[in-house]
Amino acid sequence: MVLTDLPFERNALIHSRYNAICRPGSAPPLKGDEDIQRTTSKDYAAFLKDQERKVGPDGFLDSNRYSHSFLLKKDATGRRRAASVAGQPSVVSLTSRIHQDKKDYDRRIKVIEDHMWQHKQEERELKRTEGDIIKNQRAVRHTLRDFENAINKKRMAEEKKLSQGLEKYTVLRRDHIHKKEERTKERTMKTVMQNQEYKRESRKAFLHSSDLSRQYKAKMSELDLKRTEVMRLSTDYEVKMKKKEEEQFRLKQELADLSIKLNMEAQKGRKQKFDTERRSDGDTKAAESTKRKLSADLAVNKSHLDIKKRDEQRHLTDTQFRLVDNSSIQKQLNEAAEYAEMDLKAKQIDKNVEKMVTKGDEMEHSLYNKMRNAEYARQKQEQTVRRMQQQLAELKRKNAVRVKNELAQTHKEEKELEQTLIREKAELDKVHSQREESYEKLQKHRQILKEDKHILIEHEREHNRLLKIGAKTDIATESY
Repeated sequence: MVLTDLPFERNALIHSRYNAICRPGSAPPLKGDEDIQRTTSKDYAAFLKDQERKVGPDGFLDSNRYSHSFLLKKDATGRRRAASVAGQPSVVSLTSRIHQDKKDYDRRIKVIEDHMWQHKQEERELKRTEGDIIKNQRAVRHTLRDFENAINKKRMAEEKKLSQGLEKYTVLRRDHIHKKEERTKERTMKTVMQNQEYKRESRKAFLHSSDLSRQYKAKMSELDLKRTEVMRLSTDYEVKMKKKEEEQFRLKQELADLSIKLNMEAQKGRKQKFDTERRSDGDTKAAESTKRKLSADLAVNKSHLDIKKRDEQRHLTDTQFRLVDNSSIQKQLNEAAEYAEMDLKAKQIDKNVEKMVTKGDEMEHSLYNKMRNAEYARQKQEQTVRRMQQQLAELKRKNAVRVKNELAQTHKEEKELEQTLIREKAELDKVHSQREESYEKLQKHRQILKEDKHILIEHEREHNRLLKIGAKTDIATESY
């Protein structure tokens, strides 16, 4: 009987599925028997603990039962004495011994067969365990390979994602730099064009103002020429009027002289006629009356001539006054016309200047609007650039955080996979050690099986020998 046949034996959990397998001819174990065996094992373990077994001269002793050594020696000597008194063996004792040996042999053969069957069963279980271990090793290898492939795939995917992110970041940065350079170039070109447009408009306004000033100077010079011509014409008119008035006055004087001469000639004729009549004798009274008449006519004519002379003088004075008034009125009219023309030209010039000023104001307003729009566009573009810079910085930060998180995640996954790999390797080592231990157990059981087979052969040989001896003894007994 080996140590594995003790009632407190407890098999490994992995062998529990093979407990139902028994040798042929034996009934399957019941649950009650298993419970009884488990309870018996517990009771036997408790019994061994309670008995406090000790080692004595003849093996393990119970300290409670054999607490005194003299009792043990006394019983031992009594048993030895009883055995010595028994005497020589007889046929009955030999027969009973043969039957007892046969029973012991059968019992031992049964125990050996049970042990062989148990060892075969354990060998089968160990082979199954070895197959399970190999299968587990294969599964562990597949799992490790899958883990390594998954780790490599994830690492490659993360590296690819990181390279794509870096490439995208490089492309975005290059596009942003290119767009920034393009915007700077466009803004520079726009500023240059605006400066050129402003200079062109300023040059155009300056040329227009210089042209207007030149036209104004030309008009002023032309106005001076017209004024000089008007003055010359007015002077010529006054001179001609004076000449006309003097000629008229001279003609009037000649007319007065002619009228005086005509009156003198008429008087001479009348005087001659009077003289002729006076010479006549009968015309003295007529001559006197004619003389009185002529003197009266002369007085009347003189008065008429004086009146006419006064009228002519008055008319001449009025004419001179009218000429003076006409010249002053003409001068005033000329001055008024000149002033009106100057006012008209000044109004036109003011209107043109006002138009120019209005146009200049409009141009200034348009330039101011352009400048304000340009400033607004610049501010808007600056805000866009600032927003793009903020977006770029935020994207950089997010990408950095994401890359950091992804690296941390991948590092964590790698750590977890490494820990899992370490655990699986430990499990593999454990399984390998179990396999080695199982193999060692298998070898030990095979060795024990060989020993049991050898013992079985020896027992069979001894049994045959005993049978032969018994047969010879029976023959000898029968012959006696």
